[in-house]
This record gives sequence, C-alpha cells and structure tokens, in this order.
Amino acid sequence: MSKRRTSPERQDAGSKRIARRHVFGFRGPILFEETAVRELCRLARKGYEASFKKETYGFLFGSLDRGRRFTVRRSCFYRGGNRTRTGVTFKDWATILRLARRRRELARKMRMRFAGSFHSHVEIAGGVFKGLSDPDRESFRADPMSTLEVIVFIWKSSNRRAERSPRDIVAFEPTSRYNYRIRCHAKRASGIRQVALKVVSSDVVVVF
Repeated sequence: MSKRRTSPERQDAGSKRIARRHVFGFRGPILFEETAVRELCRLARKGYEASFKKETYGFLFGSLDRGRRFTVRRSCFYRGGNRTRTGVTFKDWATILRLARRRRELARKMRMRFAGSFHSHVEIAGGVFKGLSDPDRESFRADPMSTLEVIVFIWKSSNRRAERSPRDIVAFEPTSRYNYRIRCHAKRASGIRQVALKVVSSDVVVVF
C-alpha cells in the first residue's frame, strides 16, 4: 500500500521540479553589462536616500551562451514586498505567486532568461553588513527559480574609496561619496557559493 504524501512533501517535490527547469549550470565569472550595473547602483542609492533608508529588491535577466557563460543584461526593480532598512519580506503565498508570475512575464517580454534576484544592504549607524545573512541564504535556498543572488552594498565615505576585489564589482561616486560593492552567490553542486563577477561593455551610453 503506497504512502500518501503530506502537503509539505508535495510542496518539496514541486519545488524540485521547478528547480530542474530554472536553475542552470554556468562557467564563471558571471558577466554584467554596464547598464545592469548602473541600474543596480541607482536603485541601491534610491533606497539609501529614502526616509529611514530601505533595502531595494528586484530581478536579474540575461542570456547563457554556448560556452555556458552567463551575462546579466537587465536589473529590474520589483515593487512588491514589505521593505525596511534591514530586509524585504513576502509574507504570504499570494504575494509569492504574484512575484513568480511577474518574473515569467518579464522574461517572456524581454526574451531573456530569469537568473535570480538582487537586494541591497544599506549603511546603518556607520556600518554595512557585507555578507550573505542567514535569512538571505535561507530565502535564496528556498527559491526554486533562482540560480543567482546578488547583493549591492552601499555606504558613504568622506575620505576613501572601497578596496577593489578580484571577485566583486566595486564602484564609487565622487560627487556623492557613495561606495558600492556588488557581490554574487550562486547555487552550485557543492552548495551556495560566492562567484566572481566581471563588467563587460554593452555599447550603450546611460546618463543618470
């Protein structure tokens, strides 16, 4: 006599099926077009300058070439969720289903592959947490559609720029004195791992 699956078991099986369709393998580093980097920084700055500061959140889209190199071409802001200075939360299944539906709609519209999500970590009381927090890690692990999780760290410095890193994208705005560090984690066969990033020219001039 077969054992009847409980609701959590069915949900887990469904998540695994979705992950097999959406999570993809790739060769590093992850490539970022300049326009996608500029948009990530703009959105992080907008959240940083909001009242009481707020994290920003959105989706990443791009393309995977025949050599298994992935290029992030678009960073798209998502308005849903509850935002605070320390996180963005989706409190019920209805909001999560709307989020998944919006990802699919944008991917079809732009004819690109959905790669994952991004969010910002803003400076609070003179410091900014520059890692993947435990809630971030669990949320990323539980999302069956996401291969990548990108974090944009933003803070203000009056006297020095952020140190460069061979794995991160680092940017600095001289006029505002804002520092940005973009870091990416990916789902790999060995688990969630940080992966190297590289900026590539998109041949598009963006002024903001």
